[in-house]
Amino acid sequence: MSLRDTLLNLAITAVLVLIVVLGGILLKESRSAPARAMPVKVAGVPGETLPDEGGAPNPVEEKFLIFPKASLVESRANEADTLRIRIGNDEYIFVLYFVDALEATMTHPQRVAEQARYFGHTTEKVITSTGEEAAAYVTELLKTRPFEVLTRWERVPNTLRYYALIRFLREDGHRVYLMDLLLRKGYARLDGVDTALPGDSRDLPTYLAELMALGRRAREEKEGVWEKVAAP
Repeated sequence: MSLRDTLLNLAITAVLVLIVVLGGILLKESRSAPARAMPVKVAGVPGETLPDEGGAPNPVEEKFLIFPKASLVESRANEADTLRIRIGNDEYIFVLYFVDALEATMTHPQRVAEQARYFGHTTEKVITSTGEEAAAYVTELLKTRPFEVLTRWERVPNTLRYYALIRFLREDGHRVYLMDLLLRKGYARLDGVDTALPGDSRDLPTYLAELMALGRRAREEKEGVWEKVAAP
């Protein structure tokens, strides 16, 4: 064998040994290094579940629970019928039974368009601007007047929001619901999930008839959004 062939064989052998050594080192490191956990995003419900609606849902109760010492948590996500409220040390997002209040933003364009058709084929801008008024009205009420939250922890589908009733005590001793006030002010329409009123002598058909009458009165007297609807 020539010297040239001998040197070539030695070079090839050295390269192969180097490859084997490096492979062993890399294999050892890969075994000793802990596996990296990949972050997993938790998907919400588009247009419904908010990023801070975490935690496990409360179980549904058979009867309404009454929380007399609730307080409003001011949030940009609050609307007239969807409110963040603190009860004790915990915060919840409650959605009112019976009513669909005017949207204050274009977050749900389909719902805004539907409301615009319902309220006299008005514009989306009228809906959202009046929705802002409605949200401000409710915020002022809940900040200045004591109120109680009544809930069975019935969940709004696909969210960690709960349906609720919000009730005020009037000066004459009678209780009035926030739904009544929103319909009377022309800030909402009768729509959504209904329920029997706990501890109330009125049955559901009677109360629904009263709510319908409040909505008609707001329309006749051009309250809230009805004031901004162009005459046909």
